[in-house]
Order: sequence, then structure tokens, then C-alpha cells
Amino acid sequence: MRSIRWIVAAFAAAAFVLPAAGQAQNNKLVVGMPTTPPNIVHMPVLLAQDLGLFKKYGVDVSTVALDGGVKVFRAMQAGSVDIAQSPGTVTSVAISKGAKVKAILGTLYKFEASMVVDKNIKTLADLKGKRIGIQQPGGFADILSRTVLRKAHIDPKDVHFVSIATEDVPALVAGQVDTAILHVEQEALAKQKVPTLHAVARMWELQPEQEYTYFAVKDETIKNKAAALEGFVKGVIEATRIMYTDRAKVLPLIVKHTGYPEKIVAEGFDLLVKSCIWDANTGLDPKRVNFTAQLMEKVGNIAKGKTPSYDQIVDKAFADKAIKELGAWKGPVCPTAVF
Repeated sequence: MRSIRWIVAAFAAAAFVLPAAGQAQNNKLVVGMPTTPPNIVHMPVLLAQDLGLFKKYGVDVSTVALDGGVKVFRAMQAGSVDIAQSPGTVTSVAISKGAKVKAILGTLYKFEASMVVDKNIKTLADLKGKRIGIQQPGGFADILSRTVLRKAHIDPKDVHFVSIATEDVPALVAGQVDTAILHVEQEALAKQKVPTLHAVARMWELQPEQEYTYFAVKDETIKNKAAALEGFVKGVIEATRIMYTDRAKVLPLIVKHTGYPEKIVAEGFDLLVKSCIWDANTGLDPKRVNFTAQLMEKVGNIAKGKTPSYDQIVDKAFADKAIKELGAWKGPVCPTAVF
């Protein structure tokens, strides 16, 4: 009889322990980041970690750096990471093909990247016949380079695409390619080595309505880790706002994460703030989301008539709740509409 009572007590204790363990597991999120070391533009997640914002909102976040946004998205689909910081283009194409995925936040909404070239290329028209540096077909540099070519009215058949490493500064500096798609700190570093290098096109000016990245998650994750995703979204939004308001606090952290000299980081960071690269609200503007998806149909990456709608791409519930709690961002820098 005593042993039976002990067994009952043990089961009762387990009933309390097991849900708690499950709850802790649901509180953990792994975020896939598209570059290593990270670029300045990808800082909000890492700053939210460093500043204790995720902990403040009750979520345990870790990050994994992979080689490009396409691989990050695939890792999320495979369940290796919970959240993918993935290009808006890649996410839109995947959803058009039936991926059960949603974008829950788009704070990195402007396309921070530039096509950097040497002195032999002065205008977009000069790109004809040149060696265009990309990492992989359909990847970040490939899509952006084709965007530039389209603006220049140059057929992709009239250039030479050359596959280079993810770190494409050396290839450009060595003259192995004529162009490279670079982030601002990469551009500054390349100019230190070859002063005649310059940006022939800045994507956020060339295509201002294109969505850069989403934080994309599977429908299954939305269902199973809703509370954690809610905390993640609030943490990222708050970190983004701190980037605009407390330069002294974030600059040393950005230097630590990127590994770039402080002078280069400061120069790049100030340009991005001035250009309002991050949205301090949700970044999920319907006009921008729809433009990005429709662009993919226009260039042939989405089958004709298969462009997903805004509601098929976006689950705005987490972002809306965060804005309700944090309040709409109205400045002092880069005030934006609440999307």
C-alpha cells in the first residue's frame, strides 16, 4: 500500500515537472543569421541579446550564422532554426511554391547593399560586357545584380556572371570581377585598399520599395511557440529604436560583433542611420511587401499568376501586439508610419 502511494506521488510530481520543462523548451528560439561575421545592418537581434531585451521579454534566444539568406531559409524550413532572417524575395518565392511560412517582422525593410565597381565603370550603362560577381544563382548578389542590370536596360546575357566567395571584397580588390554587391562596412574596407572603388548603385535608392529581409517562421512554430515569438518581436523592435537613439551605447557592441575597425563601423553606421535603413515599427508595409512579391513574378522567379497575397506572406499579429505595448515610433530619427 505504501509503495502504491509512493508511485501515485511520483506521478503527481511528474505532472508538475513535465509541463514546466515543456514550457522552458517553448521559450527557446534559434535565429538563423545570413552572414558571419554579421554586418552592421543585421545588428538588431544581436543587440537585443547584448542589452538583455530578450530576457526582459521572457524569451531565450540564440543565433546561428549560415552562408547566405537562402541557406538560412532552408534551415528554417528543415527545422534546424526557428526563425530565419531571410530576404523578402526568397520568402515570397518559397510561399508561392507552397511553403507553410509567414513573415512576422520586417524591421530591416530597406535594401542595404550597393553595387561597388572600379573607375572603369562610371554609369550603369558601362556594366555591359563586365564580370558580375555573385555567390550563387538565385542568391543575394545574383538577385541584386540582376536588379541593377534591369534598371540599366542590360540583358543578363550581355554580362559574365562569376561565382566568388561569400566574402567578395578580396575578389573585387584583386580585379577578379568588375562588380561586387557589398554592405557599407565592406565597401569602406575595400576603398581603403583600392581608393578608386565606388558605388555605382545603392539598392535602397535604386529600388526603394523592395523589402530587404523578413523574420520568417514556419506556421508550426507560430502555433507552438507563440509566446516566445511575441517576446522576440518586442526585443528586436526595441533594439532597433535604441540604434536610432543611443549611438554611444550600440557602437562598441557593433564593433565587437563585426570585427571591423571602429572608424569603418562608425562611418557605415552613420550612413545607415541617415538613410533610415531600419524601420522602428513593424516594417510590414503592404505596398512594400506586395511590390517585392510582384517583382519576383515580373523577373520570372514566381510563376505567372502565382504571386502570393499580403495575407499569405505576413502574419502581423505579433508585430501589432508589440506596437500596441511599446507605442508607435515617432522619432526623433526616421519617423515612419505604423505598418
